[in-house]
Amino acid sequence: MSKDLTIESVRLALGMQQLRAEMAAQNIASANMPGARAMRLDFGASQALLTQAAGQGADLGPSLGQALADAAYAVPHAAIPDHEGASIQLDEQVADAASANLGYQALSEALSRRFGLMRLAIAGKN
Repeated sequence: MSKDLTIESVRLALGMQQLRAEMAAQNIASANMPGARAMRLDFGASQALLTQAAGQGADLGPSLGQALADAAYAVPHAAIPDHEGASIQLDEQVADAASANLGYQALSEALSRRFGLMRLAIAGKN
């Protein structure tokens, strides 16, 4: 398991974007059910972990590195009601799904570039 801050952070963020898209899809699917309420995800634990890792920079300690790697495989989150008593707004959910998609694409591109740079470094080319 890698302890590289960038790779583990991006992996965690990819998982967060995927869960956002899944939650939006679940909200859209249940929109026509009587009494359905929008749910949202609370990524407070993941965000705190990323903030802590960013504060340490390149000196990612072994325990924090392992916690970040573990979190990337099982993104800590909690599903909570979006607004007290608020019904599901389809436009908001579609926008959230689209936003998660764009975030996922951007993170995938960043990770791809990172691996491309690693490949160049290993090959010894400038």
